[in-house]
Amino acid sequence: MPVRFLPLFSFAAVSLATTASAQLGGQTGWASCPVKFDVQWPTNAARAERYWDNNGVYHCRVYNTDGAFTAGNTTRPRTEQRFVPDYRGGEIQYQSMELAPANENGYCIFQIHTGDAESREYGATAFMLFWFSKDGGSVHDYSGQELAANLGSKWFQLNVDQDVDNRTIKVWINRQLVWTQKTKDARDFYFKDGVYVQRDDPSACMDVNITDIRMWKRSNG
Repeated sequence: MPVRFLPLFSFAAVSLATTASAQLGGQTGWASCPVKFDVQWPTNAARAERYWDNNGVYHCRVYNTDGAFTAGNTTRPRTEQRFVPDYRGGEIQYQSMELAPANENGYCIFQIHTGDAESREYGATAFMLFWFSKDGGSVHDYSGQELAANLGSKWFQLNVDQDVDNRTIKVWINRQLVWTQKTKDARDFYFKDGVYVQRDDPSACMDVNITDIRMWKRSNG
């Protein structure tokens, strides 16, 4: 039987999500984007065993023994939401409320992926947010710099902004700017969130809860 429960603290999402604020990257010239995504999950399990929606709280789960998300794919296990369509210019911002268990480790919970046609030239990802159990539950730029700590088993607001034209990415955790970087010259990207296993001592089971997903777009033209 698929696991259908969420931890009890997850049901606070409804009240917490209502406090999430509008985009941090700017206050004028923004338009709300429809939130649309495809779900990817391991081939060795039914979708309902790795991904479920409980009143707008999306739960992604992966075991470190799972297979890839398509037959013949050689990437590590993942259960992710792949947002569509790709974006190819201007400035776009993602926002959500997220919760990951304090005792789980070694996986990506958000990424900016380069479009398929450009990934070979510019690399598969422009940014990845890794989750580790250290420091009370922390998020990192890949497995490097720690961006925020003491987040384990708590809802936190994540905002990620990419200005494609000016090649800039910014990240906020709980409305605090924690990361700014430049990107390469690719023009095609898409967002992903969920659970994607990494090499950094992954737990046997890895989870994330996601709710109140919002997106905005503006043109620099």
